Order: sequence, then structure tokens, then C-alpha cells
Amino acid sequence: MSLLTAISHIIPVNSQLREAINHAFKQKEYQKLDILKNYGEVANTLYFIEKGLCRIYYVNESGKDITYGFYKEGDFISIAESFFTQSPSVYCVESLEDCLVAAISFRDFVNLNNEFPAIEKVKSHVLQYFLLIATSRIVALQFQSAQQRYDALLEQQPEILQRAPLGHIASYLGITQETLSRIRAKK
Repeated sequence: MSLLTAISHIIPVNSQLREAINHAFKQKEYQKLDILKNYGEVANTLYFIEKGLCRIYYVNESGKDITYGFYKEGDFISIAESFFTQSPSVYCVESLEDCLVAAISFRDFVNLNNEFPAIEKVKSHVLQYFLLIATSRIVALQFQSAQQRYDALLEQQPEILQRAPLGHIASYLGITQETLSRIRAKK
């Protein structure tokens, strides 16, 4: 799905807005395992993934990276708290495949919103999307078993199981790779 198609599902896009969006969002390519945003930096860019797979992760006190979420074609991705507050982030954004993204800086996003107030609906949609991800993540980790979390991933995002490394999937599910292997063997 293209950026313009995604936005047109949220708000009407006339030719003037289309031109402004095309001007504000820049096409960028990333290679597999590129870091789009590192921890300690301000997430000053909002991305729309046109091709590829990314993840958001953090590094815990013992140096182990823990996957927060996976994002694929048709998804917006950024570290929401850092992007919208312009404060340093504890998270990283990494490409897991070669990626093509449409990227907009925070400043250009604010300018686009000021010029086209309808963009506020896009902002609201993106914030709701990030909030739903965070809420479902909290519920899964607090109230679901490892098997239930795996089953939910299998049902909701089956392609992730084919595209992401097992170590990242295990950390996302809050389990070891060995536990993930046992769960997969049962299926």
C-alpha cells in the first residue's frame, strides 16, 4: 500500500494536499539491519513502510535487546513518545529486511498539519494506532500465557513468523528461543 492510499483511507486527498504530501515525505531506502533511529536520540522522523519489515526494540540492563513490535508494509512507524514530545528515546528502530519508506520530519509534519488542518485526523489515526499497539502489548504480557501470545501472533500477523528471526520473535513474545521452539513443535 502506498502512503497516499493509506492517507486517503483516513481523509480525502485533493490534488493540492497530494502535492504537499509528496513534497513533505521523502522516499528513503534502508538495507537489512540498518538502524533508522538509535536509542538516546530524538525520534524526529515518522516513517511509512512501503516495502520491508522493521522492528522497534530496546536494550535492557543486561545488554539483551527486547523487541517491542514489528512493522511491515502499510504501517506507520516511529517511536511515538519521542516523536510527539521531541525527547530522547530509549528505543531503537531497525530494518529487518531491505526497506523502502516514506519519511517525514517532525518539523515538516507540523508544517503540513498547519497548512492542511485535515492532517490532524491523520495524526489522530497514527496516535490511536500506536496506542492500540501499546495497550495490546501490555495486556498480552500481563494476562496471556506464552502459548496464547504465540497463537495471537500467528492469527494476527502470520507473516512475521516467516520474515523475522526467531530470536526477535521470542523476545517479542517475552519467552526464550527454546520455549518458542517447544511451542512451535506442538503445532
